[in-house]
Amino acid sequence: MPPTGRGPSQRSDRNLHDQLIRYLTDASLRSANKYPDFLDENEAERAERFSQFLARRYYRDRLHRGFRHSARLLGSEGAAASLVDTPAFDVILESFVLGSLATARTVGDLVLSALRGKRSEEWRTELLQYEFAFFIQLATSEPTPPRSFPQRGVSALVREFQFSVPEILEKIKNGHGPEDARCVSTTLLFSRTQHGRIYVVQLDATACRVMHAVNGSREPAEIAETAGVSEEETNRVLNDLIGIGAVLPPVREAA
Repeated sequence: MPPTGRGPSQRSDRNLHDQLIRYLTDASLRSANKYPDFLDENEAERAERFSQFLARRYYRDRLHRGFRHSARLLGSEGAAASLVDTPAFDVILESFVLGSLATARTVGDLVLSALRGKRSEEWRTELLQYEFAFFIQLATSEPTPPRSFPQRGVSALVREFQFSVPEILEKIKNGHGPEDARCVSTTLLFSRTQHGRIYVVQLDATACRVMHAVNGSREPAEIAETAGVSEEETNRVLNDLIGIGAVLPPVREAA
């Protein structure tokens, strides 16, 4: 009859597995401990090569998905994704943490620097900012540490646009040029749930004030006071924001 429960061997295997995953996905760990006790020298060198392969594959996929509209306008499907094969990306590999917000921002900034000068239209700049915010959701998987107050999701972003970016995207999808894009001031919220579902929603003035008032150290009543919104309306907005991963509910300590 097979053993039940988690015995010493099972716990040991799980611990080794977790150590190896952290070693492969965190360059700072490999830098601080080039030859860990759970890998011999040859295995450590292979792990280093595999970690870089893993990072290139991970960010190549997300860059392709995140900046596909800009790439289409440039006539190059790999305009952003190909940057993972450049010396500039090699520098990022020296300190990357796979799925972290910090690395996602660094990779996104690399794309903005590379693509920003390709076209000069003002709407083009806003399209890139939209895609940057969307890419951050795609490339960030680190959990938000629990707190006793409502707090923003780790990757949640609020961006103001002077053009109707959703309209620009629709034109690009239909094969039309967005040169006549309308100037329409719009505030968009980008967020990601713990299950990886991404949302891009337009915020009205009330929701925007509530979102800006959430800082991880205020109770809902304090958020309402800071935002200048009734407690009832604040709670309604918070529930909506929690539903799309933009805000995380407070985690109460067990009594």
